[in-house]
Amino acid sequence: MSLTTSLSFSSSDPFATIAPFYDLDLQGYDEDIALYRLLAERSTGSVLELGCGTGRVALALADDGHDVVGVDMSKGMLEIAKRHDHSNNVRWIHGDMCALDLDREFDLILVPLGGLQHMQEIDDLVATMTVIEHHLSSGGVAVVDVEAPSAEDFTAGSQPLVEHWTREWQSKPDDDTAMVSKLVQVEVRSAQARRDVTWHYDVQGSDVPLRRITAQFVLRTITYGELELAGRLAGLQLSTAWGDYEMTPYDDRSERLVMAFVNPESIS
Repeated sequence: MSLTTSLSFSSSDPFATIAPFYDLDLQGYDEDIALYRLLAERSTGSVLELGCGTGRVALALADDGHDVVGVDMSKGMLEIAKRHDHSNNVRWIHGDMCALDLDREFDLILVPLGGLQHMQEIDDLVATMTVIEHHLSSGGVAVVDVEAPSAEDFTAGSQPLVEHWTREWQSKPDDDTAMVSKLVQVEVRSAQARRDVTWHYDVQGSDVPLRRITAQFVLRTITYGELELAGRLAGLQLSTAWGDYEMTPYDDRSERLVMAFVNPESIS
């Protein structure tokens, strides 16, 4: 199969261009998996992952025997997730986490690795937390993970173009090997609490010319208070906040903001 063919996804999917490289981008990243496995064991029930991408977390939990549903707005991401799901252990759903009704409840709901930071407006954040509340069982737990705000997030201006990595890539086992370099450029708009992010993937195959594939999107900076308030407006209560995946209490030095929410009646 040619390199060009293996990159074909629907142009209507805003994340189609980066979907083929998403696994390569997160190659070897599993720092959060142990936390989610522990929480899933404690819940002993069903799991809903919002923003499941290519299935990194959902498949790990399904392999442990949990009933898992994965939701993503990108058909390109879901197409790859289904390829990985050789045993058909996960129910994959194309949907928007801001407006979702699956007509069932879950004991554990996850939004890993900054999924909430793709919310364009603050109303979208509240809407997503409302969707979480609607699907969370009375004794369930919802966990969201975002980047902890840093000084860089509030320093307006363009950051330099940075090369993050260069790695070998095969879209499928029978494809030719190519070299892919990921370059990232960020424009910080501190007044709007957002970053305009550009990802460039430079792809060089042995028998094809160098080509650049570009994706642009917004990442919102979300503070502790903002996320707690969004949860409260949605009818959820903050249970705890961690600064990493080892459940260290969140503080000013934390690199992650991992917050667990419950239904108020479950702790009354």
